[in-house]
Amino acid sequence: MLRVVAVLFCGAALLSVISNAQSAQLQGALEERLSSDRLGRADAGSYLAGDQAAFTLDPAGANYLLSIDGTPEVFVLHPDSASMGGRILKYDSGETALLVSGWGALTLYTDSAPGGLPAVRTGDFVPPLQTPVSLGELQGAAEEDTAQLAEIQHLSVSFRTDWAALSSNIQARVVAFEALENVARGIERFCGSPHGRNALARRLTAVTLAIAGRPTVTLEGKTLIVTFNPDMGYEGRASSRSISLALGSLFSAPRNQS
Repeated sequence: MLRVVAVLFCGAALLSVISNAQSAQLQGALEERLSSDRLGRADAGSYLAGDQAAFTLDPAGANYLLSIDGTPEVFVLHPDSASMGGRILKYDSGETALLVSGWGALTLYTDSAPGGLPAVRTGDFVPPLQTPVSLGELQGAAEEDTAQLAEIQHLSVSFRTDWAALSSNIQARVVAFEALENVARGIERFCGSPHGRNALARRLTAVTLAIAGRPTVTLEGKTLIVTFNPDMGYEGRASSRSISLALGSLFSAPRNQS
């Protein structure tokens, strides 16, 4: 009888140890999910939003890199706090790109879906790379953008920079190329409004790209001065959305909200 009681006691003790271990494990997992580092965290990978928009997301330090399929631009998203432990990932223009709930659910906001599209992770992806650009390719892109703005938007705008300074600086050419393309996209975005296109047609004749400590957009006469910092990588140039926002401030015309 005593042996039976002892066996039952040991069994109960073993079950208690297992139960306590499982409880501790569950508690640890819950605490990990509720920790400030885990709340509102967006995992790197490829995503599909609302069966419409495919995009990729890649953490880059404190920020994220966003690439949307069908568009060549890589956006830098800056996180901000949201309710219930979530985070809002914003473009450098201040507009919301993604909302991440406390549990990690993602919602993508686009021009065509301002109310948001729920996104699901579909797999891994290869992070975007900044490919080398020759001086000739950079000059060709400037000529092409000039021709395209003239043909599509009926704007006579030339692109200028210090070609000699860029000829021997590979990294500067890479970021200058992205800055150039973002300016062209920003102008086209701004021209989505008739008021914006008319304002540029009257008051803008040239865009000058210049190296500086940080990205800025200013106006001198009829020349738009856009600065970039080659040492900052993707963050060293303004996005097309930020360019469009700056044009709205500089030319006091409504931006395209489509």
